[in-house]
Amino acid sequence: MHLCIIRWKGGNGPEQTDSIATGNLIKATPKGIKRFVLVTSAGVERYNKLPFSILNLFGVLKFKRQSEELLMQSGLPYTILRPGRLTDGPYTSYDLNTLLKATAGNKQDIQIAAKDELNGETSRIALAEALLQALQLPETENKVFALTSTEGEGPGTDKAKWKALFQMS
Repeated sequence: MHLCIIRWKGGNGPEQTDSIATGNLIKATPKGIKRFVLVTSAGVERYNKLPFSILNLFGVLKFKRQSEELLMQSGLPYTILRPGRLTDGPYTSYDLNTLLKATAGNKQDIQIAAKDELNGETSRIALAEALLQALQLPETENKVFALTSTEGEGPGTDKAKWKALFQMS
């Protein structure tokens, strides 16, 4: 409990950051924007099931889901990415991943699903590339994707490989 008080000092908790602040950004976004990409989390539709119920003790996943719903109802063109537990730093949270300084290592490949059904870790490097690729692919507009890193080489910056991954989900 002590860590949560330090982390959310001044009432800056999950509701304020993951629902209210994101909602304010969505409301302030001009209607002519080409795409609004929102990164939330795996488990937003499973926040009442283990292991996600542990992460949701303070409502983190519930409020991330609220921001997704607000974006989907906003009329803005969007893409929502739901990564698993993030690896490859920066290590900014108070969890085991940070303590161990987890890296993706040989997990450079990506698995993508259209439903909140994946479990595992996602490299921040792969997530950043997925975000950039999603912005350039019309096939990802108004869709939601879950992502995890898996063993293998991965798509890197190859646009055709990313397009195939997104289309398969």
